[in-house]
Amino acid sequence: MRPSLDYVLAKSNVAAAEAVLQQRRQILEQVRRQLELLLGRYPAAEISIAKSLPEPEGDIPAGIPVSLLLRRPDVIAAERRLAATGASLKQARAALFPRISLSAGGGTTTKEFSDLLNSDLVVWSLASNLLQPIFQGGRLRATVALMSAQQRLALAQYSQSALTAYTEVENALAAVRYLSRQEEALNIATQEALESRRLAEQRYNTGLTDLITVLEAQRRAYDAESQLLRIRRQKLDARIDLYLALGGGFSASALDIEIPEIPENTDE
Repeated sequence: MRPSLDYVLAKSNVAAAEAVLQQRRQILEQVRRQLELLLGRYPAAEISIAKSLPEPEGDIPAGIPVSLLLRRPDVIAAERRLAATGASLKQARAALFPRISLSAGGGTTTKEFSDLLNSDLVVWSLASNLLQPIFQGGRLRATVALMSAQQRLALAQYSQSALTAYTEVENALAAVRYLSRQEEALNIATQEALESRRLAEQRYNTGLTDLITVLEAQRRAYDAESQLLRIRRQKLDARIDLYLALGGGFSASALDIEIPEIPENTDE
């Protein structure tokens, strides 16, 4: 007696699932060995790891003070290079990191931020104020010409470090924002797919549908759950990127962190 079509399809489905399972186990072992390597342990793939994704701690505040970016190591290094040339770091910092906040909701409404997108404008507008005495009007370019090559380079690098910081923060905020919207949509899609699977299995058990319909419903439910997990992981990655872009967190304790002071001898 030949096996039924449903039986053959079921066996095929089980074999395919087993292949995917072994692939996932291989990836899991590789990840464990990578973690053990980072911890200086023998790569035996025995380290225990979380079985579920953690939830990000705390909500992103509506406004993120620009001053938090001053904690970034690359910004600190650029400030020290600029200060070493004898230029006015205080004025450069005030121009590139004004006392305003980045919006977590997307978009910046402050004209100062739109000006920052033009690095040439930043360098030229700062150049007239970084050295004493201050030159006005048509003597701006003459002032820049008087600056040493070292000072111009340090100023350009400082401006670039600021723009890089803003870009990384804005990208991370946008990623969190759009991934959150995707997660909301996928939550709905997953619930609908799970309900569809339940109904298909129920109808199959009562003889009202075939196995192919059930397998398709199961596949769709599995795909929806996988996409949801992938988006949640990407959201965690985006939060990590935001932490790195800000040079630290934005919790109440993080906001109290001391911003690196400006060396006194640079503003005399």
